[in-house]
Order: sequence, then C-alpha cells, then structure tokens
Amino acid sequence: MAQVVGIVFSPGGKVYSFDPSGLELQWSDKVICQTARGREYGRVAKPNHEVPQAELSGSLKRVMRRATDADADIVERQREEAQTAIAVFREVKTRLGVDLNPVRAEVVFDGSRIVFSYKSEGRPNVARLHHELAKELGRQVELRAVGPREQARLCGGHGLCGGQMCCTRFQSHKEPIALRMAKDQDLPMSSGRITGLCGRLRCCLAFEHPMYRSFRDRAPRVGARVETPHGAGVVTSYEVIKDACVVELENGGGQPRASRGLEVAIDDCRELAEGDQPTPRRAPTAQRDGQGQDEPTGAKSEQPAKRRRRRRRRRKQS
Repeated sequence: MAQVVGIVFSPGGKVYSFDPSGLELQWSDKVICQTARGREYGRVAKPNHEVPQAELSGSLKRVMRRATDADADIVERQREEAQTAIAVFREVKTRLGVDLNPVRAEVVFDGSRIVFSYKSEGRPNVARLHHELAKELGRQVELRAVGPREQARLCGGHGLCGGQMCCTRFQSHKEPIALRMAKDQDLPMSSGRITGLCGRLRCCLAFEHPMYRSFRDRAPRVGARVETPHGAGVVTSYEVIKDACVVELENGGGQPRASRGLEVAIDDCRELAEGDQPTPRRAPTAQRDGQGQDEPTGAKSEQPAKRRRRRRRRRKQS
C-alpha cells in the first residue's frame, strides 16, 4: 500500500495523486507541489489515504510543502498578470488573423510559463501565434484547445438552479451524460431545461441520476394498487426527494376517496397483484382489550358498572 493525497489545482478540475512527503494533510489545506509544468499552488481534495501499489502508474510526484500567506499573495498577483496576458493574446491573434477566442490565461506558480486556453470551431495553425506570444510576454507559452464543458468550468457562473455551476464545484463525473438520464428524472425534453450554459446536457443529470435510478428500482409503478399503513390505494405520482409515493386511498368499496393524495414512504408501500386483497388491519388497542368489541348492549353497560362498584368497595375498605 502507498500513502497518497489528492490535490486539485483549479475549481472542479481533476484530482491528482501526490506523495504527501510525510505531511499529515487535511481537506482544503493549501500546498505547493512539483508538477510536470513546474511548481504549482494546489488544494487538498482528498486527505492522506492508502491505495494499492498496483493502482499507481509510475512514481508519484511529491508535495513540497504547505502553502503560506505569502504564497497566497503571489497567486493573487499572478491572477492580475493573467488578465494582462489575455489582453495581449487578443491583440496578437487579431493582428495575425487567427480564428480563435481566448478563454483563460493562467500563470504557473513559479512564473516559468503562461498557459492559455482557447476555443475554436476548426483547427487553426497556432505556431506563429505561439511564437509571437512568447516574444511579447518574454516567457514560455503553452496553448491548449478546450471543449464547451471545459470552457464553462474555466469561466464559471451560475446555472439554471441559481447556484454555482456543478463543473466549478465538483470533480468531473466519470460516466458520459446521456439523454436517458433526463428521461429517468421525468424532466421536460426542451433544451432550455436540460442543457447548461455550455450548450451540453447538464452535469447535475449525471450527479443525481443514481438516486433516481435507485428510487425507480424500489418504488411501485404509477397506477399500481398498493397496500399502505393507512389502507389500500393507487399510486398517482412520486416524491423522489422525499423517497415517497403519492397514494390516493380507497374507501371500503374499492373506489378512490374524494380527498388529496397521501405521501407514503416507498418502504411502507406493498404493490398488490391483480385480485389480491390488502392484509386486514389490526384493531385499535382499545378494541383488542375488549373495550370496543361487538358485544350485546347489556354487556357494554355492565362492565363499567362492575368497575364502579369495585372502586367504591376499595374506598370503604381504606
């Protein structure tokens, strides 16, 4: 087993495994790591943990040290420098007539290079652009094309729900996002409801799909007759977030009651096959004790009278 720590270098980016170098690191600790691009400023996404040696591909790069307040100040200055670099990028690409748009510039922590992310419809020749940028900025330059999802993650923003976009808050999902996920969640198929700012299917479809799939596997189908603690009824809809079904209860004749549906936990619903009758409900406690059973009228009035006579005798004896 090898001791590793998970480090992320940008919001929502990939989590990379590093050798913690004997440091006990906790979630969200800031660290300086040696990477293929040089020294970089990262955040701990997974604290120290062990993984089998067979799962590691090659030797791990090391965490150099914990980050300090001075390091955070350097990162802030580099963000301002990156904004200036983007302006230079736009000027140079316009002068050269290269058909692409800059998305983001990032200055590596040790200042050795500037990484430009850009989007383009085709595959433009960026060799001359690369040369001119390196000459203008006086640093090593790296150019990388990004797709719509990566572009949205780098730019950030807020999604349809009003919250910060999933791609900037969570690690990327591992499975492809399919239209079937939206159908399983009963979402309208209009593009405005199931696509994000990137124009692709929303990331939250993949994040939430396992919960909906688990619910569907356990819940009775809509229209099925079920037995509940409140009596038999018919499932009319679902409340997935509450892990419940909405059931329209039946009256004694098997017809729906003229009332609103009742929310019942799916673990308390048992689907009835055609022709099955619900299990007879147990009588209330008072009836099981003999207080409300069907008895002759005389017996109902006789028992309370006997109890009253016994209580009077006890009072006289005391």
